Amino acid sequence: MNKYFKAFGLISILCFSFFYTEKIAKFMQSKDPLYVSIMTVKDDYHKDAVDAVIENNYIIPGLTGVEVNVDKSFQNMQDYGYFVESDLVFDEITPTVSLSNHRDKIVKKGNALKNSVALIVKEESLITYLEEMGIFYNVLVTTGNVERQYAHGLKINYDFEHYDEIEKSLKNNKESNSLCFVTGGNQELCKQKKKVLVEESLHIQKSNLSSLYKSIATGDIIYLDDNLGIANLKLLISQIQFKGLNIVYLSDLLSEARD
Repeated sequence: MNKYFKAFGLISILCFSFFYTEKIAKFMQSKDPLYVSIMTVKDDYHKDAVDAVIENNYIIPGLTGVEVNVDKSFQNMQDYGYFVESDLVFDEITPTVSLSNHRDKIVKKGNALKNSVALIVKEESLITYLEEMGIFYNVLVTTGNVERQYAHGLKINYDFEHYDEIEKSLKNNKESNSLCFVTGGNQELCKQKKKVLVEESLHIQKSNLSSLYKSIATGDIIYLDDNLGIANLKLLISQIQFKGLNIVYLSDLLSEARD
């Protein structure tokens, strides 16, 4: 029995020794000038997470927060022993309410803090103009155009009769994504496929351009009607740029990651 007590006592001493040594190491580290420097500035880089906003069946994505990982940043800079901003290591803070946990809701706008809008288009002449101008857009593809190469277009599956076939093609070309543009009766299929449900916040067409284009705001998802025309598209792009808004892919607009 004494053997067991002795063994237990030895293990207890070793455990206490490791614990005590770690405490001493942590204390010494906290007094290191480099560690103190990182601790001093960490709050300057902190950004709180922004929760997604849910209203009835709709959701506006949130934003992840950012905080400095002091220990990893300290390890990064230890070799040369002085503070280097570019060597700071950051951790993301996940929003409490997130789009990833509410895939049953429809996204009608991106987060306003992104200072961006997204364009959704089907009509080929509009696509050609956007391509020529190097403007990012999101194209709704079917069996007719899924294989076409778009330098500035993000493809979104819009063929609900051949949905799986289009998905396979996008996956093979490394162009698959989690987006699904919901119209009519396709919402349930989008849910079954575990996609992010997306709906336009503005449907811009030739007849309503004059009344709507000035109302464009950050976060808008803008559907370009087939009848819009190039001249009206130019006017729309000019207004977006005049407002200082970026035109981005829908995946970037809806991402909760910070830019």
